[in-house]
Amino acid sequence: MMVTHKSHVLDVAGARIHYEVRGSGPALLLIPGSNGDAGFFDAMADRLADRYMVISYDRRGFSRSPASEEPAGWIETHVEDARRLIDSVAEEPVRVFGTSAGAVIGLALIGWHPHKVGRLVAHEPPLLEVLPDAPRWRAFFEDVVATHQSQGADAAMRQFMTGIGMGEAQRPADLDPELLGRMAGIAHTVLTQEVPNAPSHRPDLAALDAHHARIVLAGGRDSRAHFPYQPAVVLAARWNQQVIEFPGDHLGYWSHPAEFAATLTDAMAM
Repeated sequence: MMVTHKSHVLDVAGARIHYEVRGSGPALLLIPGSNGDAGFFDAMADRLADRYMVISYDRRGFSRSPASEEPAGWIETHVEDARRLIDSVAEEPVRVFGTSAGAVIGLALIGWHPHKVGRLVAHEPPLLEVLPDAPRWRAFFEDVVATHQSQGADAAMRQFMTGIGMGEAQRPADLDPELLGRMAGIAHTVLTQEVPNAPSHRPDLAALDAHHARIVLAGGRDSRAHFPYQPAVVLAARWNQQVIEFPGDHLGYWSHPAEFAATLTDAMAM
């Protein structure tokens, strides 16, 4: 299934953001995780385009969104990019789906700009600071950064992926060679921007408490034992919710796009 989409560029401070729009209806913004590329959402976005105007984008520093400088404040910069994109493309409030680091950004977005988000589905936000064993995970991510400095990107990426439970992440049967080609250069951004900043972000829980009725916590049914699923459990318990299970693992939106799109549609209607 392929739906025609239009590609655009949004100029923001220090970067040019590549984004794509497909379909019509209420706006749905998709925020990628630390793979950073809208292409991982393509198959799912095509299936959502019959009911939403789907907006997907490469986050700054990834793939087709070159950055002229590294952000001074990771979370502040990425939230501002999302806010600017909403202001440029859609009428607020919008629906937002964020996965992994994108869920961290989505949670900060609804906490800081609640009038811009009608509903947020936060899929496996890797927020170590909300976990009871936070010191263990803080040490792990610090060790990944140290490995990058001492042994290089390949060793650090292997340590990172295995440690969070993505050593054998599921993939679709047909891999897009163009997408995989864009992934060849992401290790530096992941290891210098994402790993040191996304897991260690301390969410403003008081701000989120005020808007929790519009937040859905989600996790992959095949990644319950993995690190990124656990913060969703903690936040859901805080707000007397249950984690809504989606197909697949941490990358279920890529490996199971049809089923994932159907589950996301249901979650947006909760």
